[in-house]
Order: sequence, then C-alpha cells, then structure tokens
Amino acid sequence: MQKSPALRENIEVLLVAVIVAMAVRTFFIQPFKIPTGSMQPTLYGVYPPPNDRPTEYVRRPPSILERLAGIIFQGKMYETYGYRTRGDHIFVDKISYHFRKPRRGEVIVFDTTHIPEIPAPSRGNFYIKRLIGLENDVIQIKPPYVLVNGEVLDERPAFKRIYSLENGYHGYVIPETYPAPKYFPSSASTYTVPPKHLFPMGDNSRSSLDGRFWGSVPQEDLVGRAVFVYWPFSERFGRVD
Repeated sequence: MQKSPALRENIEVLLVAVIVAMAVRTFFIQPFKIPTGSMQPTLYGVYPPPNDRPTEYVRRPPSILERLAGIIFQGKMYETYGYRTRGDHIFVDKISYHFRKPRRGEVIVFDTTHIPEIPAPSRGNFYIKRLIGLENDVIQIKPPYVLVNGEVLDERPAFKRIYSLENGYHGYVIPETYPAPKYFPSSASTYTVPPKHLFPMGDNSRSSLDGRFWGSVPQEDLVGRAVFVYWPFSERFGRVD
C-alpha cells in the first residue's frame, strides 16, 4: 500500500521544519531559562513573591481562570499557601560575536567547563552574567561602583539601575564571605583580565557567584549575548539591556 502524495508531502514539510528549527537553535538563536536571582533586577530566576502576596492568596484563593492566566502569562507556580514565579525565559543571540567582539556591559551567556575554581557539581553549566572587563582591563571594586581601568563603569542605563538605591540594589560589593573572594578580598584589590578572556559579574552583587570568586572566562567559551525576554509577560518582557 503506497502512501498518499499529501501524506508524504506533510512528512517532508515536518522534517524540513524540524531541521530548520534545530539549525536556528544551534547557530543563531537559543532559548535559555534564568535559574537564580544573580542577575536581578535585570533578569529574575525562580523567586517567591513579596510577603503580602501569600497572605492575599490565603484570604482569597484565585479562581480557575485566574490560576490559568497566572500560569500562562505570568509564569506562576501555585502552591498551598501562595505561589512562586518561574524564572525569566530569554533568547540568546549566538551569531553576533562571530562578526564583532563582545562589548563591555552586555549580558552574556557562557560555558563554565574551563573555569577550574567553580566547584565540580556546577562546572560545565551555562552561566549568565554581565560583561564587565575585556582582555587586559584592570578591574577594581569600590562599593558601590566597579572601576575599569580606573573609571567608574556607568555609561549604560543598566549600570545606573544597579547603582540606584531606590530599587533595593546597592551596586557592586565585596562579599562578606569566608573565605573572602579569591580575586577581590578587599576594595584595594585589582584584577587584570588575561588575554583572550572576559570578566563577568552578576547585577545582584550581594547574591552572585561570579568573577570575584573564580576569575575570568575564556573567550572561546562564550555562547552569546542575551537579547530578549520572551516569557513570562512581566515588566521585563522585551529587550535585555
């Protein structure tokens, strides 16, 4: 029994569509999910709502339609006494860096396989941070500012947002951890980015495991730059800056 021409054509179209989608994901645009809060307030990972929301939920449980809308549009995960919100889902541009060099201030995604200071269970994962230093740059942290080659890095709107005290984020800090960050034990410390490497930091400086602890990233491990938040439909939906 021969397959009908229409069925054969549909199968061919489906196969072509799958191949095209895989090619786009491999070479051009790849989706990623933000797992943690290290890039807040620019990008959010899974996070609990403000303290008043669980109380409101207990007082008036959402209807089925409200739950459905919350799940589809806002990425809510409903629990017994409230809800959490899923991390931002983004598109990463994988092609631009084949034609130009990374620019200071861009939000980048990179492979951590070749960063020995990252503990083995996490090494090899993809991280997302903001690109602070290019090769041969000298980095210094003088809270709340990060200095590159002796100048405060603040030319992009994102840095002004990070430095702002109004949103609860107080700029860049020297983490009060034990042991102290390997490369920035104090505000007097400086770090020179090695050739063909990049130095990244998280926007949420108080809660980010980044270059302060494990140094720089080989340029060859750069995956691409974050360009667009496509879900959920929050105030962060749209272009990443």
